[in-house]
Amino acid sequence: MKYRVEPPGWRVAGVLIPSGTIVEDQNWAKGLTIPINATPLDQEAWEAQLKAYPDHKHLLGGGWQ
Repeated sequence: MKYRVEPPGWRVAGVLIPSGTIVEDQNWAKGLTIPINATPLDQEAWEAQLKAYPDHKHLLGGGWQ
């Protein structure tokens, strides 16, 4: 799964992951819900967003083509 963190960033366990960070198969991110404002960069990330936020498709970042 690959996605880009968008502004204002993503707070994980008290640490701010800056916007613009590309998250791709990092161990620290496993098991975390993809942020609603992330931009999915592959099909897996797009599907994870749809699963996590099924009623908010109109708010999801970017989409996967």
